[in-house]
Amino acid sequence: MKARHGIHQCLGRQPARVEMRVALPALLTRFPTLRLAIPAEEVALRPETADFFGVKSLPVTWGT
Repeated sequence: MKARHGIHQCLGRQPARVEMRVALPALLTRFPTLRLAIPAEEVALRPETADFFGVKSLPVTWGT
């Protein structure tokens, strides 16, 4: 497994954090009824051996 911390860190880490601080609130402001289309427990994560942490997919829905 690759090291995920230490001296060598992704150069895009800080811009990604800023992007998330701006993009998520904007998205939720634009689509206030946006929500998961499945229960949170069913969101499939990438395997621990993957190069990047995250989800395989994130199904969402919006509306009444």
